[in-house]
Amino acid sequence: MSRISSLFTGTAKTSFLAVARLMGVTFLDKPQTVDLLHPYQKAFCPATQHVLPAVADLTTPDRLLFAQELAESMPAYVWQYERGNQPARQLRCGNLLIDGRVLCTDYGNQYLLRDSLRPGKRQPVEVDTLIAPFGQYQDGIAFGGYYDFIYLVAAKLSRMQQALPNGFPADAVVAYPLFHTQYEREFLAHMGFRPEQIIDSRQYDIRFRRCLLGNNGHWFYPNAHDVQAIHQQLAPLIQPSPVRNRLYISRSGRRRVLNEDKLVQMLGQYEFEYVEDKARSLSEQLSIYNRASFLIGPHGASFSNLIWSQPGTQLVELFSPNYTPNFFQYLSALTGLRYAATRQGKPDPARPNDLIEDMTVDVSALERHLNQLLETEDKGLLHT
Repeated sequence: MSRISSLFTGTAKTSFLAVARLMGVTFLDKPQTVDLLHPYQKAFCPATQHVLPAVADLTTPDRLLFAQELAESMPAYVWQYERGNQPARQLRCGNLLIDGRVLCTDYGNQYLLRDSLRPGKRQPVEVDTLIAPFGQYQDGIAFGGYYDFIYLVAAKLSRMQQALPNGFPADAVVAYPLFHTQYEREFLAHMGFRPEQIIDSRQYDIRFRRCLLGNNGHWFYPNAHDVQAIHQQLAPLIQPSPVRNRLYISRSGRRRVLNEDKLVQMLGQYEFEYVEDKARSLSEQLSIYNRASFLIGPHGASFSNLIWSQPGTQLVELFSPNYTPNFFQYLSALTGLRYAATRQGKPDPARPNDLIEDMTVDVSALERHLNQLLETEDKGLLHT
């Protein structure tokens, strides 16, 4: 069935592209998009490189979890496109169609194929200035979570705002396939957007005189300038605390710790505070991470907040057997955090990149190796 589905999808895409070409529509890739928008460039941040050291498994030191790697981001751009006499509009997926050319600023423009299969009517809206920060749909797997919003949408908006001497125009509207979450609403309000300036591109057909847009780069390794931009944007929300705490960050969705009660009991002996996985304001989330001296928990979106932790904070990331991405190691390196990790369980080659697999933590093994990190933490705090 999967082969038939793939064959159908591939055939449909090929046929659609052929029809699109006959209709005068061209799909640009990223280099072609950058070339097209070069005359409208407002800001450019070069690619950044960081050497990520090798990481041995914390509870099994003879097992290498991550080899040393040169993590390289992609360049970051901001453009202010002036439409002039060219036909231009925003597509349902958030991408732009300019004079018959579909831009690719994020991770592909294939969504127009999906749009063509369910055209529907959108309410037309005429605006002077459109801010188009994201050209992707949320699928709940690859795109759509807190990490994606912070580093693919909010960080880009922060970059775009910093590129403009006077910030965004007061009457500008921001439009893309909205996440419809509380943290999205809070962030956009923090940037100064009123509810009527926030538009879902799936429901409204935006026509504009000018458009502000930027690109996204490596999903694992966002440009260091973007990380700095979103850090600066949200840092004023932090409620400083004179006390720093050891925190266990719980997780209630996928990749849960199945024996969490036993793990929390052990950590409690070392004065770790249990942080429940529940809805919190941006200010609350950032403040929790800012007051941490030591963070431990299963890999999850909450760690997106670690860039607001103080330098020298220790992070211990718990991985399920078949999913060990290193992007929080990268963010830790940018922020000056100390990083350690452990994979709990034996990987199964038949289950690569299992995004939902839960884990059972070897609590005794973790405790044996935790003491050394706690001693290092204590020494570090004496010198702060």
